[in-house]
Amino acid sequence: MAKSSGINTDLLVDIALDIFEENLIDNLDPPDLDYYAEQVETQGAVELVSAFNDWQDQNDLTQEQLEQDYVEVRIGLYEDNDFDLIYARVLLRADQKNAQQPFFVKWKR
Repeated sequence: MAKSSGINTDLLVDIALDIFEENLIDNLDPPDLDYYAEQVETQGAVELVSAFNDWQDQNDLTQEQLEQDYVEVRIGLYEDNDFDLIYARVLLRADQKNAQQPFFVKWKR
């Protein structure tokens, strides 16, 4: 993961959630939207993790860039100490300041 000492995790989670909420209606099927809306109060979760190498198929980033400069924020529902459903994976620069800067999202399909 990018240097964790310089990462503002709260800001990155907030940015990812803003992106998710702004785009979820256009990217999730109605049953997923309904289930998420029903469960988010009790099971909603976000997790900031290292960027996985499967992002390379969506952009021109190298594995080294992913490891050094980017983070992934997972958004979904948590159950039994693990993610039950991941609705979106948001790739952000580790030094990202807002949602207007470039980002990538992989939606549940």
